[in-house]
Amino acid sequence: MIKKHYILLLMLSISIRAFAQQDPMYSQYIFNGLLINPAYAGTREVLNATMLYRNQWVGIPGAPKTGVFSIDSPVRNQKIGLGLNVSFDKIGVTSHSAITGIYAYKLRFSQGSLTFGIQAGVGFFFSNNTSVKTDNTQIDVAFQADYKETLPNFGVGMYYQTNRFFAGFSIPQMLGSEIHQAIYGNQQNDLDFVLVNHYFVSSGYLFDLNPDLKFQLYTLLKFVDGAPIESDFNGILWFSDSIAFGLSYRSIASVGFLCQIKINKQLFLGYAYEYSTTQLKDFTSGSHEIALRYQFDFSRGKISTPRFF
Repeated sequence: MIKKHYILLLMLSISIRAFAQQDPMYSQYIFNGLLINPAYAGTREVLNATMLYRNQWVGIPGAPKTGVFSIDSPVRNQKIGLGLNVSFDKIGVTSHSAITGIYAYKLRFSQGSLTFGIQAGVGFFFSNNTSVKTDNTQIDVAFQADYKETLPNFGVGMYYQTNRFFAGFSIPQMLGSEIHQAIYGNQQNDLDFVLVNHYFVSSGYLFDLNPDLKFQLYTLLKFVDGAPIESDFNGILWFSDSIAFGLSYRSIASVGFLCQIKINKQLFLGYAYEYSTTQLKDFTSGSHEIALRYQFDFSRGKISTPRFF
């Protein structure tokens, strides 16, 4: 096989492993906590619809591309939150789409609130093996047929929030679903991967620097069995509660920049850029992520308080 074919096979192998053991990577979970924690549903106390698209490692063939649509709202005196995530993730010749329903219940205290959330859904894994083109004159059994799998999912989370502070814990993937991709004619080379649990611990605090300037500090820890602990640190400046600029650092992965603009009372636009700090930096110009959030206004003239978490 020529070098190009070898690289493609290598990327295919890596992508399947990464897909089976790693949830999609996001930068703007800061602006949409529903991406990592079901307990976030309804905590903004309005109906929100968010669209996000991420193009990761631009310049590398087969690099991840991810799209998500999220919607959530409080109901019944804002004690219950309901949400829905619809996502699509493509890596190399593999893809995964999922739809997840979310339920959250809020307990109110004098200084804040504690929300418990659960989510359940189904994912659809597909490996388009027959699309791989080889220059081998013999039939390559590894690419004789496509592969697909239906994967159920269940997750839980909790979220504590005040006007200035929040802390959360979540396990978005709990069932340990297994992907078994047979390599036809050679059982010794069959691929077996288990979707391992991801544990997220998040926290943030909002500082008032002056009446028109706020500083938001946000941290996220991710624990995955068999992988190093990954930590995110984000510092964001808010100007007049309308424009935000920030820097981010992801251990063993990247540094980045992010911003959010409040276009009007209901519409918000976000963008994030990440530069890889791994060996991939020699092959990619970075990763881009854009998000659009619409906040439905049913307040009928009431003045809404800006929300930062």
